[in-house]
Amino acid sequence: MWNLAQSQFGMETIISVVSFVLTIYYWFVQASREKADLHIFQLMDFHAVCRRVPGREGVRRLCVQQVDSCGVLIANNSTRQNSIVLFECSFRHEGRAIHGDWGYVENDKPPWNIGPESSIALGLACFFDVPEDFEVPDDLLFRVAFVMVNGRRFTHDFSLKAPNLTSNTYPEHIAA
Repeated sequence: MWNLAQSQFGMETIISVVSFVLTIYYWFVQASREKADLHIFQLMDFHAVCRRVPGREGVRRLCVQQVDSCGVLIANNSTRQNSIVLFECSFRHEGRAIHGDWGYVENDKPPWNIGPESSIALGLACFFDVPEDFEVPDDLLFRVAFVMVNGRRFTHDFSLKAPNLTSNTYPEHIAA
């Protein structure tokens, strides 16, 4: 027969287990919301110009930048503030990676502090040393890695033309 002491023990155990499971679930959800979670969006076109470098034969300087500030939006989906201290840029040409120097438009220089569950808009510029015969393609793709204080990187592939923001899909060559 089932007695009162056994049923109370069983009910207390069930309540304790449910409470434990809910607490663990809450902490996992909360912990994942506290992790750095940046999403990067290109809002405006980039402009690319190649110029000769005085005193350096066979090399030109490719400048890829946004004409206006606020062309890149970075959304922080974390419940904590995140800071980007610098960014690195590169692109592929003839099967090899060309790494560049970073810059900024107007006063958009790093570090960039992004408040909890908020966003900031930036104007970026990248400078690459390219061969003298380099021609800027219409669909130039370049990668930017945003580096946070803790060393974590968030990368995004940009193109000269901003994606169509009315569409919910990126072109295939960007999404890959």
